[in-house]
Amino acid sequence: MPTENMQGILPGKNFFEDQAGYIKELCTYKSKEENNDDAVNAMEYAAKCITEGETSMTIELPKDRVRQILKMTGLERITRKRFKKLLMGCGMQRNDAEVIAEQFCNEKIPYTPLGVQQVIETIIKEIKEEQ
Repeated sequence: MPTENMQGILPGKNFFEDQAGYIKELCTYKSKEENNDDAVNAMEYAAKCITEGETSMTIELPKDRVRQILKMTGLERITRKRFKKLLMGCGMQRNDAEVIAEQFCNEKIPYTPLGVQQVIETIIKEIKEEQ
C-alpha cells in the first residue's frame, strides 16, 4: 500500500485497497473496554462487514499476534503431554487420557485446549444420557 495514499487514515477504521489502487474505508470499529485488543476488534468488525456485503480481504498479522489470537480462542496447539495432563486435571485416569490422546493422533486431530473441552463435554453428555 503506497504511503502517499494513506493520508487521513485514522485508528479505529478498517481500509482496503481496491483493484484500481484507491484506498477505501471498509468499516469503523471501537475498542472494547474490558479487552483492549485492537487487532482482535478490528478483525471482528471487518468480518461482520464482510459477511453483510460482498467484500473479501486479507489480513496480515505478526506471528506473535496470531499466537495470541489462537490462545484466546483455545486453538493453540499444545504438546501431547500437556493434553493428557489437562484431561487428568479434569478427573480422568492416566490410561484413559492416553487412549484419547492416541485416538487424536490416529485421526490427525491437533492437540488443543478446545479439544480437551470437547472431550470433557462429550463425556458429561454421555453420562447424563445414561441416567
